[in-house]
Amino acid sequence: MAYRAGVDLSRPSFFEVAAADRLIQGLRPALQHILTTAANHVPNLSFLANRGDEIFYLMCFLLDRHYLKTQSASFAENFYCLKRVRISPDGRKGSLDSMDRLWALLSLTLVPYLRSKLEMYYLEIKQNLQTFPQLLQDGSLTSGLKKLYIWVYPGVAALYEGLEYVQAVRYVLGSTNNFSPLTLLVKQRVERLTLEDMMAKRQMFRGPESKIAMPSRLESMTSSSLSNSASWALLESAWEGRLQRVSMIRRILAILSRIGSLVADNAKWAVYVGVFAIRFLQWWYSPENQQRTVRPSVVPPPPPRSLPHPKGLETPEDKSKCPICLRTRVNAALLPSGYVFCYTCIFNHLQTHAKCPVTLRPCRIEELRKIYES
Repeated sequence: MAYRAGVDLSRPSFFEVAAADRLIQGLRPALQHILTTAANHVPNLSFLANRGDEIFYLMCFLLDRHYLKTQSASFAENFYCLKRVRISPDGRKGSLDSMDRLWALLSLTLVPYLRSKLEMYYLEIKQNLQTFPQLLQDGSLTSGLKKLYIWVYPGVAALYEGLEYVQAVRYVLGSTNNFSPLTLLVKQRVERLTLEDMMAKRQMFRGPESKIAMPSRLESMTSSSLSNSASWALLESAWEGRLQRVSMIRRILAILSRIGSLVADNAKWAVYVGVFAIRFLQWWYSPENQQRTVRPSVVPPPPPRSLPHPKGLETPEDKSKCPICLRTRVNAALLPSGYVFCYTCIFNHLQTHAKCPVTLRPCRIEELRKIYES
C-alpha cells in the first residue's frame, strides 16, 4: 500500500518478516541430516546426532548474539535488511540497549528450543502409549503427570499457534506493527533499514576518518618565526611528511574497507551456496539414491538361539501356545530372546520381574514387540 499518503516506509511487508521468521528454522532439518550422515560414517560422532537440537540452537544463539550486538537484528532479519527497535510505553521508538538485546536473544533461541523439546517429549509419550497402552496405568505420580501433559500440551500448543496466526492476520490487515507475539511481548518492533542505517553500516568497515592535525611544534611557532625562509622550509617539509603518512593510512583503510564491503555484500551468496550444498548432500545420501548406487548386501545369518535357563519356564511342545498360560497365544508379542508369548501375559510378567521367563535374561517393557500371526 505504498501509494497511499502517510505510509510508514520503515514497516516491512508480510513476506519480508515471514521469510526472516522461517529462514533459520528451514536449515534445522538440513543440519540434523548432516549430523546423522556423519554419525553413520563415523560411529564416534553418534553423540552429535543425538544432540542435534542443542547444536543447532547453540549456533543460532552465537550467531544472533553477534548480529544483535553489531546490527541490532538477528541473522535472519539482517539477511533481509531488517532491524529491531525498542518501543516505549508512549509509542516512541529507540535503539536497543543491552537488556533489550538479551530479551530478543531469548525470544529468538530459547523459546523455539523449548517448543521443540516439548513437542518431541509429547510425541515420545504418545508413541509409547500406542505401543504399550498399559504403560501409564500403574497409578504412580510420574504416570499421572505424563497423562496430564499429553492432555494439556495439544491445547496449549494450539492456543499459541492460534495467537501467532491472529497476530499475522492483524499484521497483514495493518492493525498492528508486530508480526510475532514474541516481539510484542518484549516491546520491540522489526523495521526496514533506513538509508542512514546503511551508511552507518558501511562506515563500520571504513573506520574513523583520519584528520590532518598540525604538529604541536609547528603550532608553537609564532608569526614572526614563520616570516623567514628557513621556518617556511621547515613547515613545508613537516607537512609533506605528514601528508605522505596520512595518504598511506587512507590507502590501507580503503583496502580494508573494500575487503569488508566485499565480504558483507557476498555473505548472502554464501548462504545461498551453503543451502544448495546441503540440499545436494541430502539428495546424495538419501535412501532412494543409495539404493541405486549401492549393491545389495548379503543378508547376515540369524543370531544364535537363546537357550532356556534351568530355572526358567519350560516351552510347550506346541509352538502356538504361550509358555506362561500354556494356552493358544492371543495378541502375540516377541521378546529379544526370541520367545513369543501372549501380550497380556508377558506384559504383566515384565512389570513384576523385568526378565524373560524362559531364559531369565533382563528385559524391559520397551523391548517388547508385537507380531501378527496369520
